[in-house]
Amino acid sequence: MQRALSFDRSPPLAVAFRFFLNVPVFLLLAALVLGWLAVAESPFTRWNPGVLAVAHLLTLGVLASAMLGAMMQILPVATHIRVLHPRLTSTFVHACLSAGTLSLALGFLTSRRVFYSIALALLAAAFAVFLCAAAGGLLRDRRQRSPGSKEILVAVRFALAALAITLVLGIFMAGLRAGLWQPGRLGAGIWLHTFPDLHVLWGLAGWVGLLVIGISYQVIPIFQATEIYPRRMTDALAPLIFLLLAAFTVMPAWQPAAASVWRSVPASLLALGYLLYAATTTWLLWTRKRPGLEPTTWFWHVAMASLALAALVGAAYPWVPGHHGRDGAQMLLGTLLIPGFAVSAVNGMLYKIVPFLLWHNAQRRAPMALPFMPKVRQFIAERDAMRQFAAHAGAVALLAAACVAPRLLLPAAIMLAASGALLAWNMAQALRLYFHSCRRIDEAMARHAAATTGGLPGAQSE
Repeated sequence: MQRALSFDRSPPLAVAFRFFLNVPVFLLLAALVLGWLAVAESPFTRWNPGVLAVAHLLTLGVLASAMLGAMMQILPVATHIRVLHPRLTSTFVHACLSAGTLSLALGFLTSRRVFYSIALALLAAAFAVFLCAAAGGLLRDRRQRSPGSKEILVAVRFALAALAITLVLGIFMAGLRAGLWQPGRLGAGIWLHTFPDLHVLWGLAGWVGLLVIGISYQVIPIFQATEIYPRRMTDALAPLIFLLLAAFTVMPAWQPAAASVWRSVPASLLALGYLLYAATTTWLLWTRKRPGLEPTTWFWHVAMASLALAALVGAAYPWVPGHHGRDGAQMLLGTLLIPGFAVSAVNGMLYKIVPFLLWHNAQRRAPMALPFMPKVRQFIAERDAMRQFAAHAGAVALLAAACVAPRLLLPAAIMLAASGALLAWNMAQALRLYFHSCRRIDEAMARHAAATTGGLPGAQSE
């Protein structure tokens, strides 16, 4: 069912936009740390503290920021559901998320426990407040949800549940690094080695993947002018993915002697589910009603190609021979999922959401038609977006190649920095046009008010 958007329910601009501004900033920080790793010739492996810092700068600073902002913006417009106290929630969560992400990255880079303790407190507060505000909004507004929003809300609910699980695992491991508790005292020594993999799995395949799926059910048909997703997919895919993640998690307790063998079943089905989603989205994009490819469409194509490759790598991972081969496969899988799939999808959403948000809020200020009002496409020019897409695609390709040829890490860091800088420039130019338009609107309204007052009977005598 095609869903209508209720733009009158859109929250104030700052509620979502402050999160979107984090995206280029943390992209640049991630590129800086990658460049430092390359210059220092530090190993480009999963457990390198610098690589862990980059991973969390991207997943928290870029992805979590963009997705929390997108949820606060899209939920009320597409489903008529608002988070509780959006202004206060947005301000608090943004501040804690930004500071907590920086502190966690510093913890990885310096190995100082104080940074882990600060990060644990700030990030736990940020996500706990957001989860409570989102859950409260879903409960409060459940009777007024818009027609046709069921599939979006199903994916969002499962994504929030996956976020909660990711948060619990992350807090536990951050507490270990901060020295707040010991695994031996908690009886966690035997199964602790599975926590990092589960944290990654629930964070990427759960929280990020399910939320991208849910949001794409709305933004792909609306903004890319495609057909809607098949009903069977929108009804079943998100619950199935969540159940497969749960099965993968509890399998060792059910079959401890053959956990790796039994886990391959839900892992393969999970890869198949995401492969089906990637293929369906790619088909919708190629058969869309609007002729020609826009920068946002290219970003989505890169996202879906990366997701499909990641699904294939993930399905083949149990059969990758040798410790060195598995390390390379893990790095490749992370590269395809984080900068390849998720960051590409975020870019694709931002280039539609940001210009429209700025245009819509400028229109709100003008109660009448004004000839100088910029169009949506004027806020970010297509050629500027295409430059950033080229830099981003180059960064993804070089990062993937660096998994097997580490000498390419420095060029990859430079391309990622270029992508972040171009995105920052494009967003800054869009904001500049917005504020310029607002000033002109205010001036036009003041002149109109003066002319109206001056034309009233008796106004001159006053």
